[in-house]
Amino acid sequence: MSQPEHFTNAKGNVMRRRAVLAGMGLASLGAAGCSNGGGGGGAGGDVDISDTEMEATIEFAAWESDFDWKSVLEGFTAKYPNITVETTKSPFKDFFTRLQTQASGDNLPDAFMMNGPSFQLYASHDKLISLESVVDAGELDFSNYPEAMEELYTYEDVPYGVPTSYDSIGLWYNEELFEKAGVEVPTVEWTWENLHEAAKSISEALEGEGVYGFAGGAYNQELFYNLIFQAGGAVLNEDATQAEYSSPGSRQALQFLRDMVEDGSSPSIRTTADTSPDELFKSGKAAMVYGGSFRVAGYVDSAVGDVIQVVPLPKGEQRGVVLHGGAVVAHADSDNREAAAAFAVYTGSQEAQEIIGGSGASIPAFQGTEKAYIEAHPDYDLEIFPESAEEYGFPYPVSANTQAWLEVESDMIPKILAGELSVDEGTAQLDEKIDALLAEEAEQ
Repeated sequence: MSQPEHFTNAKGNVMRRRAVLAGMGLASLGAAGCSNGGGGGGAGGDVDISDTEMEATIEFAAWESDFDWKSVLEGFTAKYPNITVETTKSPFKDFFTRLQTQASGDNLPDAFMMNGPSFQLYASHDKLISLESVVDAGELDFSNYPEAMEELYTYEDVPYGVPTSYDSIGLWYNEELFEKAGVEVPTVEWTWENLHEAAKSISEALEGEGVYGFAGGAYNQELFYNLIFQAGGAVLNEDATQAEYSSPGSRQALQFLRDMVEDGSSPSIRTTADTSPDELFKSGKAAMVYGGSFRVAGYVDSAVGDVIQVVPLPKGEQRGVVLHGGAVVAHADSDNREAAAAFAVYTGSQEAQEIIGGSGASIPAFQGTEKAYIEAHPDYDLEIFPESAEEYGFPYPVSANTQAWLEVESDMIPKILAGELSVDEGTAQLDEKIDALLAEEAEQ
């Protein structure tokens, strides 16, 4: 994605649900009797974006990224010549804090970027325009996007977000370090066992140079979520009412990572907290790393850019890769609802998606436009990202207030992987704490 720090850690401005609701001015919505509007099943009812001559000036808020929004806006203006889009950008680390402040003051932008962990909070409090009527009119077809992305931005069977790009995860490796250690490079047939054996061999062979075979850490989207899905485990149950870290597959995944830390195949959790796996890999201090499709722009210009390659993730009990990505949403209370919705829909169009793919920063979400992303960096086997996403992608786990329980996750997982808690004890505590937060969500 455009901001790997967030989508690696899925953290940000994490706080308990009631604190978030109060800060956003959303806590009183239920008591005030706020309900969905008519027609489309979402806030404010239907929107009609068919009038390409409509006149409006709208604000679009985005986080800073490598997307070519300027060219996207030019394409939108060609289709809707009488709509002026004024873009405001802020660093990702500040984006959702600013959005919460705007929501608290009932001053949200007409259209804005959205991510999975924050989406349901806004959708569940009628802050977003339902796109059902746009779908019914044939202006938007979610079959054009990965199923996991449609699921991520749908709330109670109502679509609210138009996917702009998505992230898949692969195993990046340093060919030079493999050769130096005398270890065969990864292949598409690799399993967890192959990964561990190679990582241990490289760590032992290159210990004197301070090189690790694998850079692990306590990263969810790029690391342990993938392993959990591959082991047949889960983060949350199907209706997001209970945590499932203590399921056998989830425990197996965390034990696998812990074993690699304990035998030196991977750095200590303290090391990867101080220096990210991404930085260890780019500096030539790690031979392998699980990295997102969004990493390529940073890798190509790094010290190891000429000696690295990527393959699909090693297989566990099954294949699996976690998918996440951004979307554009429209504000339900905008004075220019149709124009805001029209802009959101256009950003996910084939035309706009080809522009986004051409930047080489992220995989465009519209299926069939991945070619531009792949061809932007032809030296790497980037086709493995959309292929794995299509064949065995799992949606990023979310609930009505994902950020609240991510705080617990980010506190507990490092302790489990570092050996401060046993896997069984740690995951039991993790489930208990997250279940309490999910129960609190259900009461709101």
